[in-house]
Amino acid sequence: MALGRAAVAMQACVRRWKLAVGLAATAAISAEDRPFALGVEYMVPGFAEVYARTGVRWAKAMGMGFSWGDIEPEPPVNGRHTYRWEPTDRLILEYQRAGFRHFHVYVKAMNRWASSHPVRPIGGGSSLPRPECMEDYKAYLRALVQRYDTRHPDHAPGLLYPVEYWEIEAEWGTGFWQGTLEEYLELLRAAYPTVKQANPMAKVILIGFFLAGVFEGHPDPCEITATLAAMPAARRRTSEQYLADMRRLLAHPDLFDEVEFHSLSDWSEISGMARFLRQTMAQNGYEKPIWVGDVNYTASPLMFWGVPVPPYTERQKPAIEATLTALARPRHPRHAEAVAWLRAEQARGLVKKVVLAMAEGLAGIHIGNMKDEGLFSVVPTITGTAAFQGLVDTTGPPARPGAPRPAYHALALLVRTLSDFSNVEPLELSAGVRAYRFTVRRRPVYVLWYDDGHRYLPGDTEPTALARLRLPDARYRLTRTPIAAGEEIQPLTVSPVHGVLELHLDSTPVFLEPNDG
Repeated sequence: MALGRAAVAMQACVRRWKLAVGLAATAAISAEDRPFALGVEYMVPGFAEVYARTGVRWAKAMGMGFSWGDIEPEPPVNGRHTYRWEPTDRLILEYQRAGFRHFHVYVKAMNRWASSHPVRPIGGGSSLPRPECMEDYKAYLRALVQRYDTRHPDHAPGLLYPVEYWEIEAEWGTGFWQGTLEEYLELLRAAYPTVKQANPMAKVILIGFFLAGVFEGHPDPCEITATLAAMPAARRRTSEQYLADMRRLLAHPDLFDEVEFHSLSDWSEISGMARFLRQTMAQNGYEKPIWVGDVNYTASPLMFWGVPVPPYTERQKPAIEATLTALARPRHPRHAEAVAWLRAEQARGLVKKVVLAMAEGLAGIHIGNMKDEGLFSVVPTITGTAAFQGLVDTTGPPARPGAPRPAYHALALLVRTLSDFSNVEPLELSAGVRAYRFTVRRRPVYVLWYDDGHRYLPGDTEPTALARLRLPDARYRLTRTPIAAGEEIQPLTVSPVHGVLELHLDSTPVFLEPNDG
């Protein structure tokens, strides 16, 4: 009887999965109607021009600076509000003048004089405004949205483009929101109509989801039960509760326009999380655009709070700790080796996360970080590689952009080759070979790499594979993702033999496109 119930459950899962796949295909087909958004995060003063040179035109601002308490630090007097727009104006205008046209902004209710729970002195945290302050919160939201709407008569002086994507709070389940799930829904019930009335063109984004350890290497939502069963009991309970919270929040499509998840784990999590979200929306009878945000680890973080992040394993923990220690200590004898390895992994991971987001029919992805966050290097076995994830070197203080790193050049390569794609489809080649055929301005562009499901560390020997790709006999330009400091991109000209091109692949993605020159 139990086996029968399991079989029925599996069949139901497969049916839901097929529906989600169908919706994903629909999303990919409509790419021409809504081009894929490739952007960077988080906007740092003084860094706009260097990142504009990659060709990206989307950018995301962090909650700090745009929080209610940052903009209105003192309560209104006799119903009169006083807002401090200078820092946010400077940031938005710097990026617009550099060439960025589209923006996501976190909107946080954190405000010491209005919050229903005390704001923590370290780390902050939002909660529902006190009942007597709810109208003040709505007034702040209205003022914020209208300030950055070029169509509103009171918009910021010099504003070039409207800001139309507003994410209500920062991240679910990690302490940024201090209230309950029901309190967050109550906040949405106030925020959603306020934003839409202030600017009918604006999009309200649901609080971002971040769940590491469930979807890495598991793209099929039907695998969730087995993945959870293999976890230690405490992690399993936490993950089960998180998944339940996601389902409850996604059951209120009238309170948001778009959905976001945060990818701070291995690149392979993107497919599973995207498909789970799409499946859950389908179960509730709707489909909304999905974004990938908070991509602060373009390479794997390796470890969170002393726990290896899958597909890294407990067996690799000593080597992970040694790598993180070498990264954090410039005088460590293996520091240069660890840094070179991380820069290569960062470039590879950036390409893989973007390609998977495109292949899953998502709305867009924001890639971080713009600069290193050195404070995190104090406790690397807790924060992983967070301290070292800038796409460019950082000088200062004050922080200023230095030399671009390989991941920066990888981002520019993605923009050049794929930014105008209208269709993408995965190809079935040999085992472990990841291959995608894009249509870009009516031309085929291929992206390929090899993945055996394992992850490697400095000094490890990584496997390779031979891929055979059927192509019309012609000349093609083969470009390898840059993975070394100072490496110049040097495309090769290759040609298939009798309609078959043989490629020796490793974990570094390669781009293949017709050589029209």
